Amino acid sequence: MTINRNHIPEFKTIDHIDILTPERIILDNGIETYILKSQIEDIVKLDLIFNAGSYYQPKKLVARFANEMLLEGTKKISSRTIAEKLDYYGAFLYPSPTLDFATISLLSLNKYLDQTINMMFDIVANANYPSGQFDTFVNNKRQNYLVQMEKGNFVARREFGTQLFGKHPYGQTDVIEDYDAITRDDLLLFHKQYYHSQNCKIILTGNVSEKTIQLLNQTIGSKSWASGVKASTLSKTNVFENPISQKIIDNSKAKQSSIRLGKITINKNHPDFLKLKVVNTILGGFFESRLMKTIREEKGYTYGISSILVPLKEVCYFVILSEVNSEKTKQAVDDILTEVKKLRTTEVKSEELDLVKNYMLGYLLRSFDGIFKTALNFRELIDLNIDFQYYDRMIETIKNINSKDIIDIANKYLHEQSLIKTIVGKY
Repeated sequence: MTINRNHIPEFKTIDHIDILTPERIILDNGIETYILKSQIEDIVKLDLIFNAGSYYQPKKLVARFANEMLLEGTKKISSRTIAEKLDYYGAFLYPSPTLDFATISLLSLNKYLDQTINMMFDIVANANYPSGQFDTFVNNKRQNYLVQMEKGNFVARREFGTQLFGKHPYGQTDVIEDYDAITRDDLLLFHKQYYHSQNCKIILTGNVSEKTIQLLNQTIGSKSWASGVKASTLSKTNVFENPISQKIIDNSKAKQSSIRLGKITINKNHPDFLKLKVVNTILGGFFESRLMKTIREEKGYTYGISSILVPLKEVCYFVILSEVNSEKTKQAVDDILTEVKKLRTTEVKSEELDLVKNYMLGYLLRSFDGIFKTALNFRELIDLNIDFQYYDRMIETIKNINSKDIIDIANKYLHEQSLIKTIVGKY
């Protein structure tokens, strides 16, 4: 067939996305497991998700180190043996700590799953945090901390979190003394309290068969694995204080200033969240956004600027972030606030709104391209206890939102005077 390159292809809108939703089962020891099956490749990905993020830690650094050090050895095998076996089986095993959760993920060929899943179970159930590796690990992290503290964007991110969340666990930031205070016993105790079957959820993705589920039940789903206590009963009730409106860390030698502007806002399960997501995309959520056009293209203050919504288990926050020419910091902040104000006061033209809608629908479609991407999307819903019809509602919201909705949502949630400011550099 000959393609006529002088003819523009017909434009088609996305009305619906056929999304494979997870199957839910309960393992023998009560672990809630979500399964997404695909026969395309003979690979399985297994995510063990524990309510063991830094929110729950009794002492700074404990949650992150307990998760990141899982591969350093167990009561049975050393870190070297773990690394050699992973290499031999062509498997990947990696930890991922966050504010709310601690995850360890396995990516394995099906033909070696018996060996790799048994090793994963041993690592999770019998982590030993050997003293020699612990000392080396902490020293390396301490040095990395000192290096990172010389970077404006790292300092700005830390200070913004503290400024926004205050004494709430989400606002915790470590200092150099915390690296001397943490002990191996801290990790062992935290592991005992939080890494167990009653504090775990599983997402199983890929070429999953009945044999795979049987193997999972024999290992991680085994009733012999210590049950422990759910993390929700161990955590304390925490409230958010009024955030500090502005914090400036002066660095007269800086070539660039790191800027963070933001606020605590509605979470992902709020009825207005999807509309707010559209408003955020218009402001700074993609390359053609208003902030990119004004701050980067027209003013030339920066190479990049964006705004994002970050959903957490207890709350969501909105943040605008950029590194700008230090001589133009104040002008950049003023222009950013002007763009936020325009969202509240000026109707979005149909051409711009159509561009944003098409971008968001296309991005959503690409985000479900493949079983592992699909699993990532559902992981966030599972973490936040949101029903699986969320993406259907997203499509409807994107298609039907109008200029009046944009102004209403911006006035409710994005008033420029409500944003706190964190600036590291010149101001």
